Amino acid sequence: MENFTDSQLISLYIEGNHKAFDGLINRYAQSLYRFIFNLNNNTEESKDIVQETFIKVWKNIKKFDHNKNFKTWLYTIGKRTAIDSFRKRKDINFSTLNNIETDIDFEQTITDETLLANEIFEQGENIEIIKQALNKISIENKMIILLHNGEEMTFEEIAEILDKSMNTVKSSYRRSLIRLKEYILNINAPKH
Repeated sequence: MENFTDSQLISLYIEGNHKAFDGLINRYAQSLYRFIFNLNNNTEESKDIVQETFIKVWKNIKKFDHNKNFKTWLYTIGKRTAIDSFRKRKDINFSTLNNIETDIDFEQTITDETLLANEIFEQGENIEIIKQALNKISIENKMIILLHNGEEMTFEEIAEILDKSMNTVKSSYRRSLIRLKEYILNINAPKH
Protein backbone atom coordinates (compact mmCIF):
# COMPACT_ATOMS: atom_id res chain seq x y z
CA MET A 1 0.00 0.00 0.00
CA GLU A 2 3.04 2.27 0.37
CA ASN A 3 3.27 2.82 -3.39
CA PHE A 4 -0.29 4.10 -3.70
CA THR A 5 -1.19 7.79 -3.62
CA ASP A 6 -3.59 9.06 -0.99
CA SER A 7 -6.38 9.31 -3.58
CA GLN A 8 -5.77 5.74 -4.69
CA LEU A 9 -5.92 4.50 -1.10
CA ILE A 10 -9.17 6.40 -0.53
CA SER A 11 -10.69 4.94 -3.70
CA LEU A 12 -9.59 1.44 -2.73
CA TYR A 13 -11.11 1.87 0.72
CA ILE A 14 -14.42 3.12 -0.69
CA GLU A 15 -14.43 0.10 -3.04
CA GLY A 16 -14.18 -2.20 -0.01
CA ASN A 17 -10.45 -2.69 0.63
CA HIS A 18 -10.31 -1.93 4.37
CA LYS A 19 -6.51 -2.27 4.47
CA ALA A 20 -6.32 0.90 2.35
CA PHE A 21 -7.51 3.00 5.29
CA ASP A 22 -4.81 1.41 7.44
CA GLY A 23 -2.36 2.65 4.80
CA LEU A 24 -3.55 6.23 5.37
CA ILE A 25 -3.28 5.83 9.13
CA ASN A 26 0.23 4.39 8.85
CA ARG A 27 1.25 7.21 6.52
CA TYR A 28 0.01 10.13 8.65
CA ALA A 29 -0.65 9.11 12.27
CA GLN A 30 2.88 9.76 13.51
CA SER A 31 3.25 13.20 11.92
CA LEU A 32 -0.26 14.24 13.02
CA TYR A 33 0.53 13.07 16.56
CA ARG A 34 3.80 15.04 16.57
CA PHE A 35 1.95 18.17 15.44
CA ILE A 36 -0.80 17.81 18.09
CA PHE A 37 1.68 16.90 20.84
CA ASN A 38 3.78 19.98 20.08
CA LEU A 39 0.65 22.08 20.55
CA ASN A 40 -0.32 20.72 23.95
CA ASN A 41 2.61 18.65 25.36
CA ASN A 42 0.14 16.05 26.63
CA THR A 43 0.75 12.48 25.46
CA GLU A 44 -2.63 10.96 26.29
CA GLU A 45 -4.69 13.90 25.05
CA SER A 46 -2.65 13.96 21.82
CA LYS A 47 -3.28 10.25 21.23
CA ASP A 48 -7.00 10.78 21.83
CA ILE A 49 -7.11 13.73 19.42
CA VAL A 50 -5.32 11.75 16.69
CA GLN A 51 -7.67 8.82 17.19
CA GLU A 52 -10.73 11.07 17.12
CA THR A 53 -9.38 12.78 13.99
CA PHE A 54 -9.06 9.48 12.13
CA ILE A 55 -12.55 8.48 13.26
CA LYS A 56 -13.89 11.71 11.76
CA VAL A 57 -11.92 11.10 8.56
CA TRP A 58 -13.28 7.54 8.38
CA LYS A 59 -16.87 8.77 8.82
CA ASN A 60 -16.43 11.43 6.12
CA ILE A 61 -14.07 9.71 3.68
CA LYS A 62 -16.75 9.44 0.99
CA LYS A 63 -17.09 13.24 1.06
CA PHE A 64 -13.39 13.79 0.37
CA ASP A 65 -12.78 15.84 -2.78
CA HIS A 66 -10.09 13.99 -4.77
CA ASN A 67 -9.05 17.30 -6.33
CA LYS A 68 -7.85 18.41 -2.89
CA ASN A 69 -4.78 17.39 -0.91
CA PHE A 70 -5.64 14.64 1.60
CA LYS A 71 -2.92 15.66 4.07
CA THR A 72 -4.28 19.21 4.15
CA TRP A 73 -7.83 17.88 4.69
CA LEU A 74 -6.59 15.55 7.46
CA TYR A 75 -4.69 18.33 9.26
CA THR A 76 -7.71 20.63 8.99
CA ILE A 77 -9.81 18.02 10.76
CA GLY A 78 -6.99 17.43 13.27
CA LYS A 79 -6.66 21.15 13.98
CA ARG A 80 -10.41 21.49 14.61
CA THR A 81 -10.47 18.40 16.80
CA ALA A 82 -7.51 19.70 18.83
CA ILE A 83 -9.09 23.13 19.30
CA ASP A 84 -12.36 21.52 20.43
CA SER A 85 -10.42 19.40 22.92
CA PHE A 86 -8.45 22.40 24.20
CA ARG A 87 -11.65 24.41 24.62
CA LYS A 88 -13.16 21.64 26.70
CA ARG A 89 -10.07 21.78 28.88
CA LYS A 90 -10.49 25.55 29.22
CA ASP A 91 -6.88 26.23 30.20
CA ILE A 92 -5.80 27.81 26.92
CA ASN A 93 -6.79 31.36 26.01
CA PHE A 94 -8.61 31.19 22.69
CA SER A 95 -9.24 34.89 22.29
CA THR A 96 -6.02 34.93 20.26
CA LEU A 97 -7.60 32.59 17.70
CA ASN A 98 -10.28 35.14 16.99
CA ASN A 99 -7.94 38.09 16.54
CA ILE A 100 -8.15 39.61 13.11
CA GLU A 101 -4.80 39.29 11.38
CA THR A 102 -3.77 41.96 8.91
CA ASP A 103 -2.57 41.16 5.43
CA ILE A 104 0.44 43.45 5.84
CA ASP A 105 3.47 42.16 4.01
CA PHE A 106 6.37 42.17 6.45
CA GLU A 107 8.85 41.03 3.78
CA GLN A 108 11.06 44.03 4.42
CA THR A 109 11.18 43.54 8.19
CA ILE A 110 13.27 40.39 7.83
CA THR A 111 16.26 40.37 5.55
CA ASP A 112 16.70 36.59 5.45
CA GLU A 113 13.69 34.55 6.59
CA THR A 114 15.53 31.24 6.16
CA LEU A 115 18.39 32.35 8.35
CA LEU A 116 15.97 33.44 11.06
CA ALA A 117 14.15 30.11 11.00
CA ASN A 118 17.46 28.25 11.03
CA GLU A 119 18.69 30.32 13.96
CA ILE A 120 15.68 29.27 15.97
CA PHE A 121 15.19 25.65 14.95
CA GLU A 122 18.57 24.32 13.87
CA GLN A 123 20.87 26.19 16.21
CA GLY A 124 18.65 25.84 19.26
CA GLU A 125 20.69 23.52 21.44
CA ASN A 126 18.05 23.49 24.13
CA ILE A 127 14.75 22.06 22.92
CA GLU A 128 13.13 23.11 26.19
CA ILE A 129 13.84 26.79 25.43
CA ILE A 130 12.21 26.40 22.00
CA LYS A 131 9.16 24.78 23.62
CA GLN A 132 8.95 27.63 26.13
CA ALA A 133 9.24 30.16 23.32
CA LEU A 134 6.49 28.45 21.32
CA ASN A 135 4.22 28.66 24.36
CA LYS A 136 4.64 32.46 24.32
CA ILE A 137 2.80 32.87 21.01
CA SER A 138 -0.86 32.28 20.17
CA ILE A 139 -2.03 28.74 19.44
CA GLU A 140 -2.76 29.70 15.82
CA ASN A 141 0.74 31.11 15.30
CA LYS A 142 2.18 28.05 17.01
CA MET A 143 0.27 25.91 14.50
CA ILE A 144 1.74 27.91 11.60
CA ILE A 145 5.30 27.47 12.91
CA LEU A 146 4.82 23.76 13.60
CA LEU A 147 3.14 23.03 10.28
CA HIS A 148 5.75 24.92 8.28
CA ASN A 149 8.91 23.93 10.14
CA GLY A 150 7.85 20.63 11.69
CA GLU A 151 5.60 19.17 9.01
CA GLU A 152 7.24 20.99 6.09
CA MET A 153 3.93 22.23 4.72
CA THR A 154 3.75 25.12 2.30
CA PHE A 155 2.13 28.40 3.28
CA GLU A 156 -0.61 27.61 0.79
CA GLU A 157 -1.40 24.31 2.57
CA ILE A 158 -1.32 26.01 5.96
CA ALA A 159 -3.63 28.77 4.73
CA GLU A 160 -6.11 26.10 3.64
CA ILE A 161 -5.89 24.26 6.97
CA LEU A 162 -6.38 27.44 9.01
CA ASP A 163 -8.88 28.97 6.57
CA LYS A 164 -6.78 32.14 6.28
CA SER A 165 -5.30 34.01 3.35
CA MET A 166 -1.77 33.07 2.38
CA ASN A 167 -0.57 36.63 3.10
CA THR A 168 -2.00 36.40 6.62
CA VAL A 169 -0.23 33.08 7.19
CA LYS A 170 3.07 34.44 5.86
CA SER A 171 2.93 37.60 7.93
CA SER A 172 1.93 35.65 11.06
CA TYR A 173 4.83 33.29 10.43
CA ARG A 174 7.32 36.14 10.12
CA ARG A 175 6.03 37.96 13.21
CA SER A 176 6.09 34.72 15.19
CA LEU A 177 9.68 34.03 14.19
CA ILE A 178 10.64 37.52 15.36
CA ARG A 179 8.90 36.92 18.71
CA LEU A 180 10.52 33.51 19.10
CA LYS A 181 13.96 34.89 18.31
CA GLU A 182 13.51 37.75 20.80
CA TYR A 183 12.38 35.33 23.50
CA ILE A 184 15.29 32.97 22.88
CA LEU A 185 17.80 35.84 22.79
CA ASN A 186 16.41 37.16 26.09
CA ILE A 187 16.71 33.73 27.69
CA ASN A 188 20.28 33.34 26.45
CA ALA A 189 21.32 36.93 27.32
CA PRO A 190 23.95 37.17 30.03
CA LYS A 191 22.45 37.96 33.43
CA HIS A 192 24.04 40.87 35.33
